[in-house]
Parts: sequence; C-alpha cells; structure tokens
Amino acid sequence: MKEPLESAFPSLKNSLPFLWADEIWLMGVWKNSPKSQSIARSMPQLQPGFQTVKYPLLAEDVYGSPYAIYSYTPDPLVSSKDNLTNVYKQIHEWNKKLILDFVPNHMAIDSPLIDSNPHLFLIANESVSEKNSFLHPNGYRYVHGRDPYFDGWTDTVQWDFSNPDVEQKHIQILKEIAKVSDGVRCDMAMLLIPDVFEKTHEKKSVYDWKRVIDTVRQDYPNFKFYAEAYWGTEDRLLGLGFDSTYDKSIYDALKENRFYFVSQSLKENAMKIKIRFLENHDEERAKHQFGENSHAYFSLLSFSECILLFHEGQNLGLNKKIPVQMIQTDPEQSNPTTEAFYNRALETISKRNSSSLSYQPNYKEFNGSPIFIRSIETGNQTELILWNESNREVSGWIPFQEGIQFQKSLTDLVAGVEYPQTKSEEGIYFKLKPNQVQWFIF
Repeated sequence: MKEPLESAFPSLKNSLPFLWADEIWLMGVWKNSPKSQSIARSMPQLQPGFQTVKYPLLAEDVYGSPYAIYSYTPDPLVSSKDNLTNVYKQIHEWNKKLILDFVPNHMAIDSPLIDSNPHLFLIANESVSEKNSFLHPNGYRYVHGRDPYFDGWTDTVQWDFSNPDVEQKHIQILKEIAKVSDGVRCDMAMLLIPDVFEKTHEKKSVYDWKRVIDTVRQDYPNFKFYAEAYWGTEDRLLGLGFDSTYDKSIYDALKENRFYFVSQSLKENAMKIKIRFLENHDEERAKHQFGENSHAYFSLLSFSECILLFHEGQNLGLNKKIPVQMIQTDPEQSNPTTEAFYNRALETISKRNSSSLSYQPNYKEFNGSPIFIRSIETGNQTELILWNESNREVSGWIPFQEGIQFQKSLTDLVAGVEYPQTKSEEGIYFKLKPNQVQWFIF
C-alpha cells in the first residue's frame, strides 16, 4: 500500500497550482467501500475507461468510487490516524484552507450506518425496479442512490429524505467534518431539494438545506458550503445558504461556441457565488475538450469574478480523463506549451491581492465587431485582457488610461509572444484573429 497522503503531502507544497490556490479540495479522503471496489472491478461497462489509462489493467489499480462513502472517517491511504487533524493543520500552516467532500444523497451499500440506522435509508416499494434496488443482509430492500434522469448508482444506498431523522444525522456528520476542514463541496446538492427528490422517488421530502446549514454554522460560523448543482437550481441553493454553486453554463457555452453567452456571463458581477471551471473529475480534460483554446478560455475565466476551480494535471495539458475509481494509472507525458502557459498565468494570478483587487469591465465594438476588454488593477500592476468573440479578424487602438501606459514591448501571456510597440497618441494597437485572447501586464 502507498504511504498515506499526510506523509507524502509536503511534496505538493511547492507545486505552482498549490501555491496559487486559496483553498485545497481533496477528493476521495473518506473510507473506501470494499463493495464499491468489487463492483467497479467487475462491472463490464467501466473496463474500457480503466484500460484507456492503465495497461495492463490490474485489479489493484481500481479502488472504488470516492462517492460511495463507507464512513466519514479517513481512508488509510489518506491518513494513518482516525481523523484528518494532521492534514488540516498542515494545510493551515501553508496558509491554505481545506475543503472536503460531503455526499448528501447516498452512502455505500455496505456502510455500517445501514446496520446502525436501518430506517434512515430509502426502502424500495413495488414500483422500484430490481436494477435500482438491492437486498441488504438486514432483510430490507433498499433503493440505490440516483438522480431523476438515470438509473441508480449500484454501489450506493439512498438516504430517505422523508424521514426527519436524516437531517439530524447529516448535521451530526457535518459538525464532525467541520472539526477538520474549512468547508464542504456538497456532491449533487440539488438532489435534496424536495421537488427534485419527489420527482426522483415519488416521496415527499422534509429535508431543509437552510436549516442544516444554519444549524452547523451555529457552532462553525465560517464554515463554507459549496454546491455541485445543475438544472437551473443554482439560485435556489444560494437562497438556502450555500456560499457558492457550480456554474456549468459557461463551460457548456464555451464547448458549444456560444460566445455571446460567455461574454455576457463574464460581464456580470458574479461576486464569487459562482464556481467556474474548464475541467473537473466529471468532465473531459480541458486540453482534450478545447485543444489550444484551453489556454485562451482559462485566461477568460481568470478575469471573471468567480471561484475558479482548477483540476490536478490541468496545468500539464494532460489529455486522458481518469475514472474516479482508479488509484493507479500509466504516466502521461505533459504538454510543454501548456505547462509554460500555466506557469505564466498562475504566477501572475498568484500576485493578485484580493483585498485591493479592482475589476474594470469594458466592452467595445471595432468596425462592427464586439471585443471583450477587461482590466484588473492590483497594487502597482495592471492586467489587460482582450477577446475577439467574432468570427473575423479585428484590429484597432485602445486609448491609454490609468494603469495602462506606453511600453516598448508587451508579452502576451496566452501565447508567450512578445509584441514590440510603436509609441502613438492613439494608445495601444491590437490585432486579433477570430476567438483570439490576449493577456498583457503593465
């Protein structure tokens, strides 16, 4: 077995993404489910994905899903202790905050919580199909955790949100998590909204996210609640007390080349209530999905007033999406161009001082084509981003303004190309190809 994460953790300290981040979300820290492991190793439809990233594939390469949680205690691969105190202290010594997963919809089918609390989980009625339920050794047939659009996750058991005791159990679990972290990322948080639960399971829910969050914050007032959320439920969850929610809409718009939607979203004051990303464990790698545009799109998101979610390996330009059940994969060669870009980008972003950060949005048309322009001022440095969202080449002049003065040359952080400048009273000259982004420092 590999050494616990708490022993290997110092090796992460000097990585550029780690230095740049304010918060570290560690996925898969909770106790691994033996049943989830055996199901993953034997499920035929999962094997092609496993073999894409590991060949020859060995049984020990597959560890089980981190979202079929056996218990909210550390997995031996994460900590040799029975709690995460050492990891939590180490993160804080490095002036970072620790975010952990809370999976509110379900537990692993072999969780000891089923034995100790058999009536907190949803018992199947005659309308539930066999593929969406399982017979537990205690004699009850339980429903698998699921969302309304797909069959159940076969390594999970669904909490019964029609039972008010579930809410109390969640509060108890969350207060224990709050002892060793600064917040939780709540997996598929919208599944607990009463009408969503009723649509999925045809049963009334009494679960109230607001009551849960408020109760936890009575003891831990600064504890963060982040929601993985889809289907237009984001504002509802914010109203229930979540600090921020996923914003997949901008990701989808970039994927579908709906640039007007992207520019409108970027111009909004997101006030850090939106979590934006180019890749995460559920999506394809950014380099695979967006190609060279991944550099430009990350640059755009970095000028957005949001919480920017960065996935391990994104800065290396890796192409292969790793299934969450995998614990060992073949090494993948990094992309030098992507690595160089993220070195430039993250070093620049890490110098921003959030207490003095000022976003100056602008939006202009040049010869009838829209150009997205935004500057960020922090300390004695001004960053300027330009994006041609049109389908034709655009050029023009940007007048000098406070913080943006003449320089003999400007280096575009996106492409790493230096542009000599000719002094002119008209300002700074630019020329952008369709969908091109440039990022300059003054």
